[in-house]
Amino acid sequence: MKRLAIGIDIGGTRTKVGLVDLDKGEVLEMLIAKTETKSSSLFLQMINSGIDQLKEVAQKEQSPVLGVGFGVTGFVFEDGKVDSTYGFLEFMEDYPLSEYIQKHSSLPCRADNDARVVALGEAVYGIGKGQNRVLVLTLGTGLGLGFIDNGKFETALPFAHMGGHISVGNSEIECYCGKKGCLEALVSATGIVASAKRMDWEQKYPHLELNVQTIFKAEQEGNSDAKEIVAEFLAYLKIGIGNYINLFAPDMIIIGGGVSKGMQPYLDELKQIDFLGPYKNYKVKIALSELDEYSGILGSAALFNN
Repeated sequence: MKRLAIGIDIGGTRTKVGLVDLDKGEVLEMLIAKTETKSSSLFLQMINSGIDQLKEVAQKEQSPVLGVGFGVTGFVFEDGKVDSTYGFLEFMEDYPLSEYIQKHSSLPCRADNDARVVALGEAVYGIGKGQNRVLVLTLGTGLGLGFIDNGKFETALPFAHMGGHISVGNSEIECYCGKKGCLEALVSATGIVASAKRMDWEQKYPHLELNVQTIFKAEQEGNSDAKEIVAEFLAYLKIGIGNYINLFAPDMIIIGGGVSKGMQPYLDELKQIDFLGPYKNYKVKIALSELDEYSGILGSAALFNN
């Protein structure tokens, strides 16, 4: 009999609901829907519909579903109450997410910060498997941070989930949080696109779609503006990685999220940094995620591994 769990990854534009074989780390079935950000009732309707469909799949597998795991932005308490999503999900303020889901599904529900469950997925099922201390940076619309120690969260609650808001350099660029110079505002997809806009990218290159992957491709093709944007991005990311090493001393740093999809040409440059190590002969591996869009689903489901 298989050990199955449902993992739910609530993203900025899409919500992914997956049925996971916990022993194999395999997503057996995945449903994708547009993320509902304004209405609690529509949100719960979407989620519960997905859970019901995957419970039927589990019945065909003749295996019970152990529970439903969630990855959601913001601070999440042990009882599954979401403290806040900082305006991302307008209704999710002091929101008893687990309670609502358990009531409908009759299944146990566990929830945690989205970047933390991504890190759990990467450490348990991804390229971080077998590493003791794994730090995962999810570079998407923002910067998510998750740290796993020997296959488990280092702290019971996501106290470090605002770790993307460390200040780097003397940048005058303002973050959505109100501070200036946050790493998140400089290395996320939002930050990279904002850098291009400050250079009048849309006016100079109206034939090129303004997104991170286009900028990376243009840099590889020798575009001087793209080279400047990417050089700045890498410089800030190096500073951030150096700071995180001093805080977490990870054995491996995994970079995921949408931005990571175009970072392969720059990986060697990140690996060549002479980091300040926390102890003699300290070494850290830096890698790109291989789980792609499945990491959040796998990590959410993995909340039921113990």
